[in-house]
Amino acid sequence: MQRIWSVEAATSALVELRPLIALLRAQRSALEQMKGDLLRLRRLERTGALPGGTDQNQLQFTDADASLHDALTTSSMVELRIKALVDQMQASVDRVSVRGVELRDIERGLIDFPAVADGRPFLFCWQESDGDEVAFAHAFGEGFGARLPLAAYLHQHISER
Repeated sequence: MQRIWSVEAATSALVELRPLIALLRAQRSALEQMKGDLLRLRRLERTGALPGGTDQNQLQFTDADASLHDALTTSSMVELRIKALVDQMQASVDRVSVRGVELRDIERGLIDFPAVADGRPFLFCWQESDGDEVAFAHAFGEGFGARLPLAAYLHQHISER
């Protein structure tokens, strides 16, 4: 069953959610760095090494020097670190979603909280630059561009009945 949030509960939840979003942003940044490193290391692999041996981490070298061997070993290590980081990121996303919050954009710190007013479902919308209070909303199926200040949204969409 989906959790329904009050504006007060959503605002209180920011104390726990902000550090998770900051962690996800840092993890994503580290992931992008590692992916770039891995691409560079794989280019090195193509210059003088071919896959081989009984273990995926073993390589046959053709005219390779010690620095290339170190780079290839590092390539395998970076792949393992990427997998571990992706697993950590998934755990962080799960920590957000288990609270009944929808993570929309890691970089902007954009999250939505399902809510209901006068029997009509909608979403409280918060991004990190909004500060310490949840103060915006939009309808389900509408995105960030349709959000309005909470009072204006409630007046326009809920009071129409």
